[in-house]
Amino acid sequence: MKREREKHITRLHIILFFLVLTIGLVTFFIIKNKIDNSDQIYVEYEKEIVQASKNYYQINDLEIEEGFEKKVNIKKLYESGLLYNEDIIKKCKGYSIIYNEGSFSSDEEVITHTPFIKCGNKYKTRGYEQY
Repeated sequence: MKREREKHITRLHIILFFLVLTIGLVTFFIIKNKIDNSDQIYVEYEKEIVQASKNYYQINDLEIEEGFEKKVNIKKLYESGLLYNEDIIKKCKGYSIIYNEGSFSSDEEVITHTPFIKCGNKYKTRGYEQY
């Protein structure tokens, strides 16, 4: 009789273990998904800033020497009518760096546009520096 009771308790422990494990994994993936989705909006903001920065560079026909950069504030991009999403300006502060990498193999310019934003305590681009 004692042995049957021990088997019953062992089965109960196994069932409880897998139940707790399942609940834990489901909770983990729900939280991870929410975190990933919350950062996605800021990644979209950064993409919009890059596009606005490219347009700013072309419209203003900027000349940046090889190895040098120019910072353009996102407010300036917005005021120039190149950044359309007003939420970026309301929620974040930041800038885009337009950098002329040059090209040693040819005379062609290689221009990169890197966005940096800080949106309160919710998001900050790695490398963001307040200026």
